[in-house]
Amino acid sequence: MQKVYVLAGVVALVACSNGMSTVSATPVTVEPGELFWAKNTMAERTGRPGGAQFRNMFVADLSNGDRVYCGEMKVSDGQNSFQGYVPFYMRHSRSVVKAVNWSPESADFSERKCGEARSGQLRINEL
Repeated sequence: MQKVYVLAGVVALVACSNGMSTVSATPVTVEPGELFWAKNTMAERTGRPGGAQFRNMFVADLSNGDRVYCGEMKVSDGQNSFQGYVPFYMRHSRSVVKAVNWSPESADFSERKCGEARSGQLRINEL
Protein backbone atom coordinates (compact mmCIF):
# COMPACT_ATOMS: atom_id res chain seq x y z
CA MET A 1 0.00 0.00 0.00
CA GLN A 2 2.88 2.37 0.76
CA LYS A 3 4.18 1.85 -2.78
CA VAL A 4 0.86 3.14 -4.13
CA TYR A 5 1.14 6.30 -2.01
CA VAL A 6 4.73 6.89 -3.10
CA LEU A 7 3.80 6.38 -6.75
CA ALA A 8 0.83 8.73 -6.40
CA GLY A 9 3.11 11.36 -4.84
CA VAL A 10 5.64 11.09 -7.65
CA VAL A 11 2.88 11.36 -10.28
CA ALA A 12 1.47 14.44 -8.51
CA LEU A 13 4.89 16.13 -8.43
CA VAL A 14 5.49 15.46 -12.12
CA ALA A 15 2.02 16.75 -13.01
CA CYS A 16 2.61 19.95 -11.03
CA SER A 17 5.82 20.72 -12.89
CA ASN A 18 4.01 20.89 -16.28
CA GLY A 19 7.27 20.01 -17.99
CA MET A 20 8.97 23.08 -16.51
CA SER A 21 12.29 23.19 -14.72
CA THR A 22 14.36 25.95 -13.16
CA VAL A 23 17.93 26.44 -14.34
CA SER A 24 20.58 28.91 -13.25
CA ALA A 25 21.57 31.68 -15.68
CA THR A 26 25.03 33.24 -15.78
CA PRO A 27 25.68 36.39 -17.86
CA VAL A 28 28.34 35.94 -20.54
CA THR A 29 30.18 38.10 -23.02
CA VAL A 30 30.02 36.61 -26.51
CA GLU A 31 32.15 37.05 -29.59
CA PRO A 32 30.92 39.59 -32.17
CA GLY A 33 30.23 36.78 -34.66
CA GLU A 34 27.87 35.04 -32.26
CA LEU A 35 26.05 38.29 -31.51
CA PHE A 36 25.75 38.86 -35.27
CA TRP A 37 24.24 35.37 -35.62
CA ALA A 38 21.72 36.00 -32.82
CA LYS A 39 20.62 39.33 -34.29
CA ASN A 40 20.29 37.81 -37.77
CA THR A 41 18.29 34.89 -36.39
CA MET A 42 15.88 37.33 -34.75
CA ALA A 43 15.73 39.64 -37.79
CA GLU A 44 14.90 36.72 -40.11
CA ARG A 45 11.67 36.23 -38.16
CA THR A 46 10.40 39.64 -39.30
CA GLY A 47 9.01 40.69 -42.64
CA ARG A 48 11.91 43.10 -43.13
CA PRO A 49 15.14 41.60 -41.77
CA GLY A 50 17.29 44.43 -43.16
CA GLY A 51 15.26 46.95 -41.19
CA ALA A 52 15.76 45.41 -37.73
CA GLN A 53 17.53 47.44 -35.04
CA PHE A 54 18.63 46.12 -31.66
CA ARG A 55 19.45 47.49 -28.22
CA ASN A 56 19.94 46.32 -24.63
CA MET A 57 21.37 42.92 -25.60
CA PHE A 58 21.91 40.42 -22.79
CA VAL A 59 23.28 36.88 -23.14
CA ALA A 60 23.36 34.17 -20.47
CA ASP A 61 24.55 30.58 -20.26
CA LEU A 62 22.08 28.22 -18.61
CA SER A 63 23.03 25.36 -16.31
CA ASN A 64 21.41 22.85 -18.72
CA GLY A 65 23.85 23.86 -21.50
CA ASP A 66 21.47 26.18 -23.37
CA ARG A 67 22.12 29.86 -24.04
CA VAL A 68 19.60 32.72 -23.81
CA TYR A 69 19.65 35.94 -25.85
CA CYS A 70 17.53 38.87 -24.70
CA GLY A 71 17.12 42.43 -25.83
CA GLU A 72 14.84 44.78 -27.68
CA MET A 73 14.21 44.93 -31.41
CA LYS A 74 12.35 47.32 -33.66
CA VAL A 75 11.62 46.83 -37.33
CA SER A 76 11.07 49.25 -40.18
CA ASP A 77 7.63 49.19 -41.78
CA GLY A 78 9.18 49.70 -45.22
CA GLN A 79 8.55 53.44 -45.28
CA ASN A 80 11.60 54.27 -43.12
CA SER A 81 9.24 54.44 -40.18
CA PHE A 82 9.69 52.27 -37.11
CA GLN A 83 7.37 50.90 -34.47
CA GLY A 84 8.75 51.08 -30.93
CA TYR A 85 11.26 48.64 -29.51
CA VAL A 86 9.78 45.28 -28.47
CA PRO A 87 11.46 42.88 -25.99
CA PHE A 88 12.63 39.54 -27.40
CA TYR A 89 13.74 36.23 -25.91
CA MET A 90 15.58 33.45 -27.73
CA ARG A 91 16.93 30.18 -26.29
CA HIS A 92 19.14 27.78 -28.18
CA SER A 93 21.32 24.75 -27.65
CA ARG A 94 24.15 24.05 -30.04
CA SER A 95 22.61 24.74 -33.45
CA VAL A 96 18.95 24.28 -32.46
CA VAL A 97 16.79 27.29 -31.64
CA LYS A 98 14.43 26.03 -28.94
CA ALA A 99 12.33 29.13 -28.23
CA VAL A 100 11.80 32.51 -29.88
CA ASN A 101 9.45 35.26 -28.74
CA TRP A 102 9.62 38.70 -30.31
CA SER A 103 6.16 39.94 -31.30
CA PRO A 104 4.32 42.74 -29.49
CA GLU A 105 1.79 40.11 -28.37
CA SER A 106 4.49 38.18 -26.51
CA ALA A 107 6.35 41.24 -25.17
CA ASP A 108 5.24 40.62 -21.57
CA PHE A 109 6.41 37.00 -21.76
CA SER A 110 9.78 38.00 -23.25
CA GLU A 111 10.27 40.71 -20.65
CA ARG A 112 9.44 38.29 -17.83
CA LYS A 113 11.74 35.53 -19.15
CA CYS A 114 14.62 37.96 -19.68
CA GLY A 115 14.07 39.35 -16.18
CA GLU A 116 14.33 35.82 -14.80
CA ALA A 117 17.56 35.24 -16.74
CA ARG A 118 19.04 38.50 -15.42
CA SER A 119 18.11 37.48 -11.87
CA GLY A 120 20.05 34.22 -12.27
CA GLN A 121 17.14 31.73 -12.22
CA LEU A 122 15.06 30.91 -15.31
CA ARG A 123 12.06 28.59 -15.63
CA ILE A 124 12.13 26.78 -18.96
CA ASN A 125 10.11 24.16 -20.79
CA GLU A 126 11.90 20.84 -20.94
CA LEU A 127 12.23 20.12 -24.66
